[in-house]
Amino acid sequence: MARKSAFRDRVTKVISSAGLGIVRSEPVERDKVYCWQQIVWQINKVLADGDSRVRLYLEGHGYKHYLEGWKPVDADTLYSYNEDVWLVPGESIALELSNNQATTTVGINMTGYWTDRSEGIA
Repeated sequence: MARKSAFRDRVTKVISSAGLGIVRSEPVERDKVYCWQQIVWQINKVLADGDSRVRLYLEGHGYKHYLEGWKPVDADTLYSYNEDVWLVPGESIALELSNNQATTTVGINMTGYWTDRSEGIA
């Protein structure tokens, strides 16, 4: 059985312009496989008319693999995705915000584990 090493990561970004914004984690290193067991995110601003939308997806290999979407979105509210998400080398977790305000701060926290790629998926 593959050895599992506990791992936490976070990404915080200020999206400077209004409209579409994307926040992504660093890509998985070439010799590792990640399993995110919980992904929690929040933003500090939304549009007054409630038209903000957020999508969570895996990025890498030339396409977006969508996991979940939320609309409407509330400011300063924690949203979570609690399914195991496997990432192989080169993939990232990304959050896409549509119709956001300028200077929106986005925070993503991820909890799970990684294993050495040579040991296979646990």
